[in-house]
Amino acid sequence: MSKTISLESIQSLRMQLDIHPVYAAVRNFTDLRIFMSHHIFPVWDFMSLLKFLQGELAPAGAPWSPSDSPTVRRFINDIVLEEESDKALPGPNGEESYASHFELYGDALEEIGGSAKAAREFSLLAAEKGFADTLASMADRVPAPCSAFMQETFSFIDSGKPHVVAAAFALGREHIIPSMFRALLAKMDIGKEQAPVFHYYLERHIHLDEDHHGPLSMLMLNEVCGGDEVRIAEAEEAAKSAIRARIAFWDDVFKALRQ
Repeated sequence: MSKTISLESIQSLRMQLDIHPVYAAVRNFTDLRIFMSHHIFPVWDFMSLLKFLQGELAPAGAPWSPSDSPTVRRFINDIVLEEESDKALPGPNGEESYASHFELYGDALEEIGGSAKAAREFSLLAAEKGFADTLASMADRVPAPCSAFMQETFSFIDSGKPHVVAAAFALGREHIIPSMFRALLAKMDIGKEQAPVFHYYLERHIHLDEDHHGPLSMLMLNEVCGGDEVRIAEAEEAAKSAIRARIAFWDDVFKALRQ
């Protein structure tokens, strides 16, 4: 039997994340606006991890040819479908609507009186000019903790190694998000009736990641590593770096909430 990624390597870091004080620090709409105006940038760069993986594992283009593993293609395309065009809350006449989770989060931020303008402009400009140039040109509009977190994310992408990016995605995002968001729902002092879109976003992520995306992303990660010990070691280090970056990010958001 080929070797697979060990979840024990991230267990202590995950425990630190699960009990982080930032979740209980969100007590009112001012706190929630501060929290979300920071968190919207990691919501955006999540999609960059995912789209890098799709480009590597199920590339688009013509003429087309099937990539190596049909299983991995299925995994990544399933995840992209729901992250890039998930069901949103019904429209004004009850009609079905769809949105990426980034767009949904922006709507949730604006619902509570915040602004998603900087994050949306960052997304558009980054697609045109690249991440580094956009970060440099918008440095005064991106909170420093978000800048540091996104730079760590793009260091994984810039490695060009699918197993490294898959580890940051699977273990640094999909595997940890359900417990993280459960803690936020349990501890923050803002109910569903006060911020329905935000609650929908959290609950939807918990459902998808716990029941579907989390297990799929782990299968994808092990497929990409292919039992290779060097790849597995690099993947485990990337996962730990990704979770440490999240803890540092929450530390900084917590400080912003306390000011």
